[in-house]
Amino acid sequence: MKLSTLLCALLLTANSAVSQNQQTLGGMNARRSAPWVTNGIIYEIFPRAFSAEGTFAGIEAKLPELKKLGVTILWIMPIHPVGIEHRKGTFGSSYSVMDYYGVNPEYGTLADFKRLVGKAHELGFKLIIDMVANHTSWDSRMIRTHPDWFTKDSTGRIVSPVPDWSDVADLDYSKPALRGYMTHMLEYWVRDAGIDGYRCDVAEMVPTDFWSDARTALDKIKPVVLLSEGQYPEHHLNAFDLTYGWNLYQLFAPLMKGDRTAGALDTLLMNEAKYFPKHSLRMRFSSNHDENAWDNPDVVKFGPEGAKLAAVVVNTFPGVPLLYNGQETGSAVKLGLFEKVTVDWTARPDFRGFYTDLFAVRKASPPLKTGVLTRVASTEVAHVYAFMRTQGKESVVVVYNFAPAAVSAVLTLPAALSGYRLTPLLTAPNAAFTVNVNRVTLSLPAFGYAVYKIE
Repeated sequence: MKLSTLLCALLLTANSAVSQNQQTLGGMNARRSAPWVTNGIIYEIFPRAFSAEGTFAGIEAKLPELKKLGVTILWIMPIHPVGIEHRKGTFGSSYSVMDYYGVNPEYGTLADFKRLVGKAHELGFKLIIDMVANHTSWDSRMIRTHPDWFTKDSTGRIVSPVPDWSDVADLDYSKPALRGYMTHMLEYWVRDAGIDGYRCDVAEMVPTDFWSDARTALDKIKPVVLLSEGQYPEHHLNAFDLTYGWNLYQLFAPLMKGDRTAGALDTLLMNEAKYFPKHSLRMRFSSNHDENAWDNPDVVKFGPEGAKLAAVVVNTFPGVPLLYNGQETGSAVKLGLFEKVTVDWTARPDFRGFYTDLFAVRKASPPLKTGVLTRVASTEVAHVYAFMRTQGKESVVVVYNFAPAAVSAVLTLPAALSGYRLTPLLTAPNAAFTVNVNRVTLSLPAFGYAVYKIE
């Protein structure tokens, strides 16, 4: 669910990786995640928009395409019945949940969903669902049976968590019985439906100790992944595998407009190292359901070439990448959250090939998944950002050009390198380079990029 402008101002900072009220945790260690999480490529699916049918069967039919594309973790946006009372738009927000144990009949049945999970597992995917633990619809099953579990104002009336979210009612996690109910419900979908974890909506608005306790309970069933829609460093200690990398997303537009220099990425990394526990996994993205619906699709906001550059950053910068359905076709359609709008699957055929190649390079290159980052000096400091990533004996060089015009730059690689050669793994059209000892003269087109293997 999209945070209101006011809440964003309170919880997020534009130039920092951490909210202002968080302590420095850089000296601590994050919980360790399974390789399928660390090495994963997440694909977000809005069932209503993903296919013309808008059903679980519509998703199932496209699983072979997603396998060929190269994504590994499927995130399905909320699957539960949508509230009617105070509904926004025609179809309502899927983040206005009527019944945590139910399935939205517009999508299909519980059996249909379980079949989708089974088919996904057969093809080697992990599958997680969106969990909206902070609030329910005004006509939810819970509000009828347990009105005492909801937050009330001074007059005793149940309230929304944020005034803008008029279609939902806020849950009160000071109630032990609510915590028990929600934990058992989370266990149900993992144990009985076979899902592999959760993307946790507005996770910062639910107490961290609840998530930590729930994580302990879920791990007794099987290893799962928990993705926090938040960026609290403390989330990485016990509860969550991943937090949202809004800090990188917020840099794309100013970098491409020339309002920030490429060195802003250094500041981002320094802030993350300072505030976040060591080895914290940030989910990187250039779009998602909120940014697509409320901001703009990436191809509209950054332009087609800018969208490709942003995708390369998302998949080569430290973190775990996300792709929102439709990005792989360059779809410019805004997928409103309250109506039935379908992805344009025919928008830009070149994008699917681009993403397929990009994911293949990432999956075949250990440094791009878990490698240590070392900055590479460049003669073009305003727009060009270059670095090496090293994992064991393997290294790659990655270069971004955030300028809307072609650039030439000389990169200085570590002096210890000798007798090496650069093998292109992925480059923008018309990118070129020459090597002279440890200096690389590089030409990149507007919003260009290059990924080279050092051999």
